[in-house]
Amino acid sequence: MALRFGPNPMLPAFCYLAGIGVPLAVIDTRYRRLPDALTLPSYPIALALLGVAALLLPGGGRQFLTAGLGLAVALAFFVLQVIIYPAGLGWGDVKLSGLLGLYLGWLGPGALAAGLFLGYLFAAVTGLGLIAARRASRKSHLAFGPFLLAGALAAVLLTG
Repeated sequence: MALRFGPNPMLPAFCYLAGIGVPLAVIDTRYRRLPDALTLPSYPIALALLGVAALLLPGGGRQFLTAGLGLAVALAFFVLQVIIYPAGLGWGDVKLSGLLGLYLGWLGPGALAAGLFLGYLFAAVTGLGLIAARRASRKSHLAFGPFLLAGALAAVLLTG
């Protein structure tokens, strides 16, 4: 993150995302759950860190507003998916999506769209690879959190 942002007020916020993303990915991979004890406290922490950055950056207020919109859009998109097909996603994925939407929204609508799309793309490629290797079937379930986090990380590193 330091290479991406340099000495910038956004750096602490994005370092927090990277720091919380690693244990979330490991836990979801191993236990197929994203614990509320990690996701829920991340919302006020991220809002505070991005809020401080917004105060220190020119145009930061606008970025903070787009971050809030990103949170709302990602959360609504994932809630809709869970309502339509409850077996497809877990509520931990929904809670994670809002947090990622906050960060990606800060970077802009393109980063938000790219981050979410890349999460799905990474999951699809992995799933197809596992099916081709006969290590999974079409009915197998993969932990989606690590793919969401990888897509968000890729979008953060590649946008801007």
